[in-house]
Amino acid sequence: MKAFVTLLTLLISAGAICAQGRFEVRGVLHDTTGTGVSGATVKLTSTTDTLLAKTGDQGTFILRGVTSLRFLLTISNLGYQTIEKEYELDGGQFLVFLDPLRFEPQTYELDQISILARRAVVIKKDTIEYRARHFKVRENAFTIDLLKKLPGITFDREGALIAQGKVITRVKVNGKDFFGGDVETAIRNIPANLIEKIQVIDDYGDKARLTGDPDGRYQKIINIKTWANLRKGYFGNATAGKGDEGRYQLSAMGNYFNNNRETAFYGNLNNNNASIPGSAYALAGSDRGLNTITATGFNYREKYNKNLSSYGSYNFAKNINKLFSETFRQNIYPDNTFILNNDTTTNKTISYNHVMQWTVEYEDSVNFFQVAPVLNLNRKDMDGSSVLRQNKQIYNFLTDGLHQISSEHQYSYVPTVSGRVVANHKFGKTGRNLYGELTVRDGWTTTEQDVTALMLFYDNQGRLNQDSVQRQFMRNENESFGTTVQISYIEPISDKSRVEVGYIFGYSSYLNDRQTRLDWRRKVDSLNNRYNYSFTTNTVNISYRYNGTRHSYTVGLSVQPTLLSGQSISRNIDINRRGLNVVPDFNYSYLISAERSFSVNYAATSNPPTYLQLQPVTDVSNPQYPVTGNPTLKSELWHNFDINYSSFSAGSGKTFFASLNGAFIQDQVVSNTVLITREDNIVSQETLFKNVNGNFILGGVYNLSLPTEDRKYIVDLNGSVNYNHGVSMSNFERISSRNLIISQAVRMQVNPSDKLEFYPSVVYTFNRNRYSLEEYSNKKLSTWGLGAGGRFNITPSLLIGLEADKNFNRGFTGAGRTNPFILNSFIEKQFLKNRRGALRFSGFDLFNQNTSVRRTVQSNAILDNRSNRLGRYFMLLFKLNLNKFEA
Repeated sequence: MKAFVTLLTLLISAGAICAQGRFEVRGVLHDTTGTGVSGATVKLTSTTDTLLAKTGDQGTFILRGVTSLRFLLTISNLGYQTIEKEYELDGGQFLVFLDPLRFEPQTYELDQISILARRAVVIKKDTIEYRARHFKVRENAFTIDLLKKLPGITFDREGALIAQGKVITRVKVNGKDFFGGDVETAIRNIPANLIEKIQVIDDYGDKARLTGDPDGRYQKIINIKTWANLRKGYFGNATAGKGDEGRYQLSAMGNYFNNNRETAFYGNLNNNNASIPGSAYALAGSDRGLNTITATGFNYREKYNKNLSSYGSYNFAKNINKLFSETFRQNIYPDNTFILNNDTTTNKTISYNHVMQWTVEYEDSVNFFQVAPVLNLNRKDMDGSSVLRQNKQIYNFLTDGLHQISSEHQYSYVPTVSGRVVANHKFGKTGRNLYGELTVRDGWTTTEQDVTALMLFYDNQGRLNQDSVQRQFMRNENESFGTTVQISYIEPISDKSRVEVGYIFGYSSYLNDRQTRLDWRRKVDSLNNRYNYSFTTNTVNISYRYNGTRHSYTVGLSVQPTLLSGQSISRNIDINRRGLNVVPDFNYSYLISAERSFSVNYAATSNPPTYLQLQPVTDVSNPQYPVTGNPTLKSELWHNFDINYSSFSAGSGKTFFASLNGAFIQDQVVSNTVLITREDNIVSQETLFKNVNGNFILGGVYNLSLPTEDRKYIVDLNGSVNYNHGVSMSNFERISSRNLIISQAVRMQVNPSDKLEFYPSVVYTFNRNRYSLEEYSNKKLSTWGLGAGGRFNITPSLLIGLEADKNFNRGFTGAGRTNPFILNSFIEKQFLKNRRGALRFSGFDLFNQNTSVRRTVQSNAILDNRSNRLGRYFMLLFKLNLNKFEA
């Protein structure tokens, strides 16, 4: 009877624990002699729990009421090294006995800074992993707030996410694309408190993931890993705002998790350049002009069983862009002739874009199969006008000028269908794989242009010599098709080495039909052309890979015959060019220690000319800049390399990343800009194309992060050097150019308490252009950028914030001579439970100086551009964040 009562009591207790979703964790702590250690502090932390306990006389401890299936156990005591260990429960036990834990003696006491820093960053061969719990962010923060605190990760002045000096091209969540991998959508909408880890990965693609053999060609991506116990629940945000100047914003995003099913949606209506839900504004974003956005989309993912899953997304966007732009252009010619252009344009563009992609995957212990179709529909309507003032100088003496007034309507429609099929089979022997991949892309482009140009020609005394009016209607129909078939067989030689034999077939074809009419009626045969061409490659490669504990390397060789063939049907011109590329392949990585790594990569790619560069017909969309293709062009061959080093100090939390990269280009297709002077002394600049050698690019970047006092104060030093050596043609003469860009930034994070976040920065950029022409050999510009951002909690629920950006530009010419000071500020009152709701009053660009300034260096030209951006306005915003999960 007593035994029955005891059993019944235990069953009732277990049932109660199960009903509440709570667990009891028990363990024991020993020293190196096997004796129990008493009085040690045991701390359990997770997304839902923070529990404390002390060890008893025999070193035992009990933690009751645990709700999270995944947690971190931290055990500390004076005289011993702190233990940090992660656990993940299977959910089927409610009384859990941990394996015995052992304390290692410590001859000195580790302070809290060392304990936190030890596991903050983990460096692996191709991954840098940041443990989110070690980087403190404010309540209701998003992924972007967490990223700003991570060493080696920055945002450039255009808003692009940079990790270890390279642009992040894709974001995944738990290893899968989130809204097609869009970076902005993920980082501005996923709450920071859901994140366990941020992983910066050298992504070598599906082939490397499935076979375990990277091939040296990678892109930087980020994988956001959420806590494993977030299996059922939702998170989302919504914003509604009204401002002066007719500004408004309505946006929302919701994400729902139900075990193996995830659903997300978003909607966005605004005219304040907030491109996605969750973005209030961009301080110095890449958006040019004024935008009115209507967008919606959804993301779906489901795992049907342990082998079969599918995921995909649909996105629709309509954007009305009103752009005012000024460009000052200087063209340089070998006979000391300069063409100086000042071009002012006003455009209104309405674009529509639909993107739907879906992926179905099957994976078991030996097989993987994936099918991923994509549909993209894009339509664009543009109405614009421009005023061009052009002067021609020889040895600084004005010879003649042009005043051109143009109006243009342009329409384009681009549907594209593409797909990808991937298969991999693992044989019985470990490391033996057969991999296959097929990609197909078929697209159509229809473009119509209606251009009217009034041209007034003047002599060097400013007298009108001649005027003319030109009206053209042009219609282009292009069809492009491309496919790639890849097959690889991998054979293990030993536990650490493999040999791969592969074959890649690539084929792309293009059909271009161009029709030109004057005054809508007269067909101009000399400006019409129907042209098709194709580019075919057959690549055979063999490589040897060694993957050791510390050393990994690949040595390989590829042989690639190429065929570029084309035909101008209307002009009866044929081309048939064969080539052969023999390319070595090499990459090496060395894990120096758990905190330091080194890698070297080399790869080569072949790029065919575009149809515009190939077709033997003159494009006179702009009468002053005609363009004529060259059907004899060869394909380019790019040799790319990079050298990387990274380190992290567990004791101090200091991180250092450095990278050297470059590219050498064979047979690069460059422009040959030619001055054409007619009998009436009217000058135009025709662009031709030619293959040349001698072009190369070299660059380096570094990041040094110095945290202090439990990461309350962090100094980040970022620097980069880029050197571009270009070879081009002008008036059929060879011109060399050298472009040097040096940048140094100092950024700080100041977080002395929960009340204050402050982010000051200083960025200096130097840009020098040198040409082989003596009279135009040295052009310099520099920019000092001073920035500051931050927020201060007056009370726990009342805060103020600002973002400021002041530029000092020197060396710009024409429209680029401006030094804007951008200041944004807000005051916010938070309310509701856990301060989920907020009312914010914001002022944007308080000094009304927001503008875009940029310099572009071309083969024989320098362009300084200034364009309008969203200016001063005020807005009252209501914001709501929702976040709820079950353990």
